[in-house]
Amino acid sequence: MGGANNICSDKTGTLTMNKMTVTTIWAGRDLAVKVNDNTYSFDDYFNNEKHKTYFTQALSCNTSGSLNEATATEQAMLEMILKFGVDFE
Repeated sequence: MGGANNICSDKTGTLTMNKMTVTTIWAGRDLAVKVNDNTYSFDDYFNNEKHKTYFTQALSCNTSGSLNEATATEQAMLEMILKFGVDFE
């Protein structure tokens, strides 16, 4: 989070419910995430197989390990890669 410029801008869900959602991915350019979709397609966000791999590995390895143990920020990231169909465990 060292480079975060905008966090907790939607205080309704973030602070009262301790719930966060990833809304943008930066992969060389800002890409709005389809927040209301149940699943995502990697092809909507990444055009390089290595980027897909690095992205999911980075998110999977930098968390507490499960949705139950994760912080709100980690949960948001893990829920996003679950929508990509990645088993982070």
